[in-house]
Amino acid sequence: MMKLLALAAFITILSACQNQPEGQVETWWINSAKVECTGVGPMSCLQISKEEALDRDSWQLFYSSIEGFEYEPGFIYRIRVEIFDKAEPIPADASSKNFKLIEIMSKEMDPALRITNIWKVIQVGDFQNPKGFKNEEALTFEFNASAKTYFGNMGCNSVRGQIKENDGENLILGPGASTMMACPDMSVENAISKALIDTRKYKIENRELHLKNEADEILMKLLALD
Repeated sequence: MMKLLALAAFITILSACQNQPEGQVETWWINSAKVECTGVGPMSCLQISKEEALDRDSWQLFYSSIEGFEYEPGFIYRIRVEIFDKAEPIPADASSKNFKLIEIMSKEMDPALRITNIWKVIQVGDFQNPKGFKNEEALTFEFNASAKTYFGNMGCNSVRGQIKENDGENLILGPGASTMMACPDMSVENAISKALIDTRKYKIENRELHLKNEADEILMKLLALD
Protein backbone atom coordinates (compact mmCIF):
# COMPACT_ATOMS: atom_id res chain seq x y z
CA MET A 1 0.00 0.00 0.00
CA MET A 2 2.80 2.40 0.92
CA LYS A 3 4.55 1.64 -2.36
CA LEU A 4 1.37 2.44 -4.29
CA LEU A 5 0.97 5.76 -2.45
CA ALA A 6 4.60 6.66 -3.09
CA LEU A 7 4.23 5.76 -6.76
CA ALA A 8 1.07 7.86 -7.05
CA ALA A 9 2.80 10.82 -5.42
CA PHE A 10 5.78 10.47 -7.77
CA ILE A 11 3.51 10.37 -10.82
CA THR A 12 1.65 13.48 -9.60
CA ILE A 13 4.91 15.40 -9.09
CA LEU A 14 6.27 14.24 -12.44
CA SER A 15 3.08 15.30 -14.19
CA ALA A 16 3.18 18.72 -12.53
CA CYS A 17 6.80 19.21 -13.59
CA GLN A 18 6.01 18.23 -17.15
CA ASN A 19 3.22 20.82 -17.23
CA GLN A 20 5.59 23.63 -16.19
CA PRO A 21 6.40 25.92 -19.13
CA GLU A 22 9.97 25.82 -20.36
CA GLY A 23 11.19 29.39 -20.44
CA GLN A 24 13.25 30.88 -23.24
CA VAL A 25 16.62 32.21 -22.06
CA GLU A 26 18.02 35.44 -23.47
CA THR A 27 20.99 37.69 -22.69
CA TRP A 28 20.32 41.42 -22.46
CA TRP A 29 22.14 44.66 -21.87
CA ILE A 30 20.39 47.11 -19.52
CA ASN A 31 21.17 50.81 -19.96
CA SER A 32 22.32 53.01 -17.09
CA ALA A 33 19.21 55.22 -17.04
CA LYS A 34 15.49 54.78 -17.41
CA VAL A 35 13.54 57.03 -19.77
CA GLU A 36 10.04 58.43 -19.69
CA CYS A 37 7.61 56.36 -21.71
CA THR A 38 3.90 55.71 -22.07
CA GLY A 39 2.37 52.29 -21.44
CA VAL A 40 -0.99 52.10 -19.72
CA GLY A 41 -0.08 55.63 -18.61
CA PRO A 42 3.06 57.74 -18.15
CA MET A 43 5.86 55.65 -16.65
CA SER A 44 9.63 55.09 -16.61
CA CYS A 45 11.01 52.32 -18.79
CA LEU A 46 14.21 50.35 -18.72
CA GLN A 47 16.22 50.42 -21.92
CA ILE A 48 17.39 47.00 -23.13
CA SER A 49 19.49 45.69 -25.99
CA LYS A 50 19.72 42.10 -27.20
CA GLU A 51 22.86 42.68 -29.27
CA GLU A 52 25.90 40.48 -28.62
CA ALA A 53 28.16 43.51 -28.09
CA LEU A 54 27.11 46.72 -26.38
CA ASP A 55 25.64 49.06 -28.99
CA ARG A 56 24.38 52.39 -27.66
CA ASP A 57 22.26 52.90 -30.78
CA SER A 58 20.27 49.70 -30.26
CA TRP A 59 18.36 50.49 -27.04
CA GLN A 60 14.67 49.62 -27.03
CA LEU A 61 12.06 50.42 -24.41
CA PHE A 62 11.09 47.67 -21.96
CA TYR A 63 7.65 48.22 -20.43
CA SER A 64 7.51 45.22 -18.06
CA SER A 65 9.38 44.22 -14.91
CA ILE A 66 12.01 41.54 -14.37
CA GLU A 67 11.38 39.31 -11.36
CA GLY A 68 14.38 39.28 -9.02
CA PHE A 69 16.17 42.19 -10.71
CA GLU A 70 16.91 45.21 -8.51
CA TYR A 71 17.88 48.00 -10.88
CA GLU A 72 20.35 50.69 -9.79
CA PRO A 73 20.73 53.70 -12.12
CA GLY A 74 24.19 54.70 -13.26
CA PHE A 75 25.30 51.17 -14.16
CA ILE A 76 25.22 49.20 -17.40
CA TYR A 77 24.15 45.60 -16.79
CA ARG A 78 24.62 42.40 -18.73
CA ILE A 79 21.99 39.90 -17.56
CA ARG A 80 20.43 36.56 -18.46
CA VAL A 81 16.66 36.37 -18.25
CA GLU A 82 14.14 33.58 -18.57
CA ILE A 83 10.96 34.38 -20.48
CA PHE A 84 7.68 32.56 -19.85
CA ASP A 85 4.23 32.79 -21.36
CA LYS A 86 1.71 34.19 -18.89
CA ALA A 87 -1.22 32.06 -17.88
CA GLU A 88 -4.54 33.19 -19.31
CA PRO A 89 -6.59 35.30 -18.98
CA ILE A 90 -4.17 38.12 -19.83
CA PRO A 91 -5.36 41.73 -19.44
CA ALA A 92 -5.59 43.56 -22.76
CA ASP A 93 -3.06 46.19 -21.69
CA ALA A 94 -0.52 43.73 -20.20
CA SER A 95 2.43 41.86 -21.65
CA SER A 96 1.83 38.22 -22.57
CA LYS A 97 5.23 37.31 -21.08
CA ASN A 98 6.79 37.03 -17.63
CA PHE A 99 10.48 37.81 -17.17
CA LYS A 100 12.72 36.34 -14.47
CA LEU A 101 16.35 37.12 -13.70
CA ILE A 102 18.70 34.15 -13.97
CA GLU A 103 21.96 35.95 -13.28
CA ILE A 104 23.74 39.31 -13.47
CA MET A 105 26.73 38.68 -15.70
CA SER A 106 28.26 42.14 -15.26
CA LYS A 107 27.49 45.50 -13.66
CA GLU A 108 29.71 48.43 -14.55
CA MET A 109 29.55 52.17 -13.95
CA ASP A 110 28.55 53.97 -17.14
CA PRO A 111 31.40 56.36 -18.07
CA ALA A 112 29.03 58.40 -20.26
CA LEU A 113 27.26 59.72 -17.14
CA ARG A 114 30.34 61.58 -15.91
CA ILE A 115 29.48 64.53 -18.14
CA THR A 116 26.20 65.04 -16.28
CA ASN A 117 26.83 68.23 -14.31
CA ILE A 118 26.75 72.01 -14.44
CA TRP A 119 29.98 73.39 -15.86
CA LYS A 120 31.44 76.91 -15.99
CA VAL A 121 33.19 77.98 -19.18
CA ILE A 122 36.77 78.89 -18.28
CA GLN A 123 38.25 79.01 -21.77
CA VAL A 124 36.97 79.02 -25.34
CA GLY A 125 39.34 79.91 -28.14
CA ASP A 126 41.38 82.90 -26.95
CA PHE A 127 38.81 83.94 -24.33
CA GLN A 128 39.53 83.24 -20.65
CA ASN A 129 36.64 83.09 -18.14
CA PRO A 130 34.14 84.78 -20.49
CA LYS A 131 31.15 86.58 -18.96
CA GLY A 132 27.57 87.18 -19.98
CA PHE A 133 26.96 90.38 -21.92
CA LYS A 134 24.09 91.67 -19.77
CA ASN A 135 24.99 90.83 -16.19
CA GLU A 136 28.66 89.88 -16.34
CA GLU A 137 27.88 86.44 -14.89
CA ALA A 138 29.99 83.38 -15.61
CA LEU A 139 28.82 81.33 -18.60
CA THR A 140 27.58 77.88 -17.65
CA PHE A 141 26.50 74.74 -19.46
CA GLU A 142 24.46 71.84 -18.11
CA PHE A 143 24.88 68.41 -19.70
CA ASN A 144 22.43 65.61 -18.88
CA ALA A 145 23.66 62.29 -20.25
CA SER A 146 20.54 60.39 -19.18
CA ALA A 147 18.16 62.79 -20.93
CA LYS A 148 20.70 63.31 -23.76
CA THR A 149 20.37 67.09 -23.55
CA TYR A 150 22.53 70.15 -23.06
CA PHE A 151 21.67 73.74 -22.14
CA GLY A 152 23.90 76.75 -21.74
CA ASN A 153 24.59 80.47 -21.87
CA MET A 154 26.77 81.57 -24.77
CA GLY A 155 27.19 85.17 -23.60
CA CYS A 156 24.34 86.88 -25.39
CA ASN A 157 21.92 84.03 -26.09
CA SER A 158 21.11 80.72 -24.45
CA VAL A 159 21.16 77.46 -26.38
CA ARG A 160 19.47 74.10 -25.89
CA GLY A 161 20.07 70.90 -27.86
CA GLN A 162 20.37 67.13 -27.96
CA ILE A 163 23.40 64.97 -27.27
CA LYS A 164 23.57 62.77 -30.37
CA GLU A 165 26.48 60.56 -29.32
CA ASN A 166 28.20 60.00 -25.98
CA ASP A 167 30.09 56.88 -24.97
CA GLY A 168 32.34 58.37 -22.31
CA GLU A 169 34.98 59.47 -24.84
CA ASN A 170 33.29 60.44 -28.09
CA LEU A 171 30.77 63.27 -28.05
CA ILE A 172 28.63 64.74 -30.82
CA LEU A 173 26.18 67.52 -30.01
CA GLY A 174 23.12 68.10 -32.14
CA PRO A 175 22.27 71.55 -33.52
CA GLY A 176 21.07 73.80 -30.72
CA ALA A 177 18.00 76.02 -30.67
CA SER A 178 18.94 79.43 -29.30
CA THR A 179 17.33 82.72 -28.45
CA MET A 180 17.75 85.41 -31.10
CA MET A 181 19.11 88.45 -29.28
CA ALA A 182 21.66 90.66 -31.01
CA CYS A 183 24.49 92.02 -28.86
CA PRO A 184 27.21 94.56 -29.76
CA ASP A 185 29.95 91.94 -29.36
CA MET A 186 29.16 88.39 -30.49
CA SER A 187 32.74 87.10 -30.59
CA VAL A 188 32.48 84.92 -27.46
CA GLU A 189 29.13 83.54 -28.56
CA ASN A 190 30.45 82.72 -32.02
CA ALA A 191 33.46 80.94 -30.49
CA ILE A 192 31.22 78.84 -28.21
CA SER A 193 28.81 78.04 -31.03
CA LYS A 194 31.66 76.85 -33.25
CA ALA A 195 33.15 74.79 -30.41
CA LEU A 196 29.84 73.00 -29.85
CA ILE A 197 29.49 72.24 -33.56
CA ASP A 198 33.07 70.96 -33.91
CA THR A 199 33.12 68.84 -30.74
CA ARG A 200 33.84 65.16 -31.41
CA LYS A 201 35.54 64.02 -28.19
CA TYR A 202 35.83 64.98 -24.56
CA LYS A 203 37.91 64.32 -21.50
CA ILE A 204 37.17 64.90 -17.82
CA GLU A 205 40.12 65.30 -15.49
CA ASN A 206 40.66 67.21 -12.23
CA ARG A 207 37.07 68.53 -12.36
CA GLU A 208 37.69 70.02 -15.82
CA LEU A 209 35.75 69.10 -18.95
CA HIS A 210 37.65 69.51 -22.20
CA LEU A 211 35.65 69.52 -25.43
CA LYS A 212 37.85 68.47 -28.35
CA ASN A 213 37.69 68.25 -32.12
CA GLU A 214 38.53 65.27 -34.32
CA ALA A 215 42.23 66.19 -34.21
CA ASP A 216 42.15 66.03 -30.39
CA GLU A 217 42.59 69.80 -30.07
CA ILE A 218 40.88 71.46 -27.10
CA LEU A 219 38.03 73.72 -28.21
CA MET A 220 36.58 74.67 -24.85
CA LYS A 221 37.46 74.12 -21.19
CA LEU A 222 34.80 74.01 -18.48
CA LEU A 223 35.02 73.61 -14.71
CA ALA A 224 32.57 71.50 -12.68
CA LEU A 225 30.46 73.60 -10.30
CA ASP A 226 29.23 70.64 -8.24
